[in-house]
Amino acid sequence: MKSFKTGLQAILYVILVVGLHLILIYFLKIRIEGWGTELLYTSFKVYFIPLLLCLINSFLLIRTLRIKDNTIWFLVTMLSSLLLLLFFNAIQDDTNSDEEVFISILSSPKYQLEMLFLLPWCISIIQFILTLYYLIKIRKNLIARNNKGGI
Repeated sequence: MKSFKTGLQAILYVILVVGLHLILIYFLKIRIEGWGTELLYTSFKVYFIPLLLCLINSFLLIRTLRIKDNTIWFLVTMLSSLLLLLFFNAIQDDTNSDEEVFISILSSPKYQLEMLFLLPWCISIIQFILTLYYLIKIRKNLIARNNKGGI
């Protein structure tokens, strides 16, 4: 029963983070041009790994029962994505710069490269680093507890 509650809580944390991302994307008016069924399937495929890593991290953090770790995970996840989304928005809005030439060379629809390649990769990398950090931290805490109990 406890693992079911932990799993449900982890899913709710991830849904909260996804919801806040969607609200942020809405307020920044980030829209991918050319939406269709194929693009929807692609977005599900592309965001599967980042969401899975977020779920794993959330599950690990809930098991530690430390509010500090949960807060760090939430802030790192949200702030890194917020900065990336603001950067993507600034690049697309800046029409008199050299970046526009680079973007037009790519000839992809507006925000498609950013939202379907760069953002999921960055989220995956950040979540993977957090996963490694928390696994090392949990292992270190277990070793410390075993050493304390054996003395």
